[in-house]
Amino acid sequence: MKKNYPIILYLGLCFCSLLAVSGCIVEIGNGPRAKYEKTIRLRAPLESGSTIVAKTSYGSIKIGGADTADCNVVATISVQAPTEDEAAEIAEQVNIHLEPVGKTLTVRADKPQVKNNRSISISYQITVPIQTNIECASSYGSLELTDTSGYVKAHTSYGSIGCDSINGQIQVDTSYGRIDCREIISDELTVGSSYGNIDIKYSDLVPAQIRANVSTSYGNIDFTAPRGFTGQVELATSYGSIKTDLPIVVKGKISSKRIEGTIGEGNGKLSLKTSFGSISIK
Repeated sequence: MKKNYPIILYLGLCFCSLLAVSGCIVEIGNGPRAKYEKTIRLRAPLESGSTIVAKTSYGSIKIGGADTADCNVVATISVQAPTEDEAAEIAEQVNIHLEPVGKTLTVRADKPQVKNNRSISISYQITVPIQTNIECASSYGSLELTDTSGYVKAHTSYGSIGCDSINGQIQVDTSYGRIDCREIISDELTVGSSYGNIDIKYSDLVPAQIRANVSTSYGNIDFTAPRGFTGQVELATSYGSIKTDLPIVVKGKISSKRIEGTIGEGNGKLSLKTSFGSISIK
């Protein structure tokens, strides 16, 4: 029976995280029943090569690059309270600001303190110049980043992370959620999840000798390496399988749970690790 404990714990935590991410509220007694939404639109100039910083406690963040010289923000404020009038009153007290300091633009929210059975959620949809660095975080919500050139630093506790067509260093992690990175052009990648699958696919434009560190505790890792990759490889799982389509020259003892070796003679480095899950690399 002891061998089943990690699986039971994993399923229970996934269920709890699903409730949190999806915004489900379990009402007990006189819980929130009315909902009010308000949209705020903001705009500020943003020089190419600048950094956008956006954080929220409850809500999602979407940031996309475009042919523009401005930062355009659409903030959706969602309030739950016992009555719609009270929810609307709370929403009117929320203010969103764009604060420029040097080449950094911060999206900031001022929120009132609320009593029990009331909640405030703020989600952002942001458009920035293509050449923009991104720093974003959410406690309960997903992050979606697309079509930018610059470094990315992103964290969420309960939610998924998606990076699509990002050209630059990527450092993203989540506690409960999956991570998908597609068509990325990043020579340095650090991705981590505690409970979630990870899927990484590089663009054909990325340099062959990349450095990638990918890890999850409970989840599978699917990794599509850059074409012509050469360098060190380390693959490890505690309870799962390893499948590789790449010709790895193994160093030391051959194991079904751990592979250490090299591909070619380059300076790249791949480290893919999971505890409860399988690894596939091609």
